[in-house]
Amino acid sequence: MVINIILFVVEVYLAAGLLFSIPFAVKGVTAIDPDGAGGTKWGFRLIILPGTIIFWPVLLRKWINVKNRNK
Repeated sequence: MVINIILFVVEVYLAAGLLFSIPFAVKGVTAIDPDGAGGTKWGFRLIILPGTIIFWPVLLRKWINVKNRNK
């Protein structure tokens, strides 16, 4: 039973990361690091997807901070 709960939590976490990673790869990367990711192609954005899925809470916080700073 405990293993099922842990697996469910991991599945929800990864599903949220997958949902976050798509808009982040399109717009968020250039918002966080405009100099480093400004002229990148889709190959780079595909390479960063696994890391984005895992670290989505950290990247979401950075993206929100950048948006708030630009207001």
